[in-house]
Amino acid sequence: MVEFAVFSNESRPDDLVADRTHVLPEGMAQTHEWDRFVVEVWLRGEGQEPVDIQDMTLDLGYRTDLTSAVDVEFGRSFEGPGSFQLDDQAGQVRDIHATTAGVSLTDADRVLFARVHFQAVPQLGDNVRMDFDTGSVGPHSLELASDNLAALSAGQQVTTTADPMPELGILPVIYDLNEDQKIGLADFAQFIQVYGQTTESATDGLKWFADFNKSYAVGLADFSHFITNYGKSYLDENVSFPSNYPEAWIEPDGSGNGDGDIVIDPDPDDDENPPPPPVFNLGQFQVGIVLPGVNDVFEIMIGGINWNGIDINRMTGAASLSGEGDPVDGDVVLTIVLEDEELFETEIELVFDGELIDTVEEFNEYSLVITAYVAEVMNSLKGMLGEALDGQ
Repeated sequence: MVEFAVFSNESRPDDLVADRTHVLPEGMAQTHEWDRFVVEVWLRGEGQEPVDIQDMTLDLGYRTDLTSAVDVEFGRSFEGPGSFQLDDQAGQVRDIHATTAGVSLTDADRVLFARVHFQAVPQLGDNVRMDFDTGSVGPHSLELASDNLAALSAGQQVTTTADPMPELGILPVIYDLNEDQKIGLADFAQFIQVYGQTTESATDGLKWFADFNKSYAVGLADFSHFITNYGKSYLDENVSFPSNYPEAWIEPDGSGNGDGDIVIDPDPDDDENPPPPPVFNLGQFQVGIVLPGVNDVFEIMIGGINWNGIDINRMTGAASLSGEGDPVDGDVVLTIVLEDEELFETEIELVFDGELIDTVEEFNEYSLVITAYVAEVMNSLKGMLGEALDGQ
């Protein structure tokens, strides 16, 4: 029996010398387009009677417009000559073949035959597209398929079957708004065109995609997500996403081509679902916490998108703990909200390691950290905004 599993990082067998294991770890179901991942091919016996295998061959197919197979690594038990043929244009890795002095397997034993390595290669046409008409981000199925399985033992054919192929969904990197496989000034220029605007549905085009955290408004929290990933490209697989991506991008009526019933968070403006009150008002911490650079950034944004006549002095703020339930692994997510009473509300999210902050004294302990963080974010925003606006 042949089994397949997909991992972002290769699995760790029980026996590292022979690449053997008893239980195959659960693979991943989806990833993003710049992730480097492996499709692992494992062999196991069919019953309690051991089956000997000395020679194995198979083909692996995939959807080539989403990613590319770039290499094959054979398991340590297959110490004989290994070979394969990459045909990315056809989406095929053909004749994946290796030999061994012999492995004996029952249904409780597994041995690694091969790992097929995948990564984005834009030069070969790889690009997971965002649908600006429907708002869909997928996930798009890699459509993995196996064929031409053949196993030999002492020159004799061994009956070989394959488990169902795993379904792997691939998602676009949402910050790459112009889809050139890098996150740069061109994307930032598109982002600021819709900054401060609200979005109502997945058909809102650029506004829908620029609302990275799906708050139904393009605000400072989205700026923060963008800045965190600014300068990355398909060469960097370490891209961070909002915790609700992609679930919140898939509307309840099933628009898009994702699977499952996804529920979008309740509208905070709905009287039946009022937002939780702030834990503290920033006015309580005027001595300890400042928000350096905020006014400068908003003045640039307002000038850049022609929001005239806004009184910056109307800016007020509040701080609250976001999310529901207990913090995970000791992380406390603190949201600072900067709001203009008439036009918009934006957020900065801060993650601290520690216990729940529930007193003014504990909150004040973080004042310097918050001040430094906000200063860093605002300085980055100011420079990027200036460059993007100058380039328009």
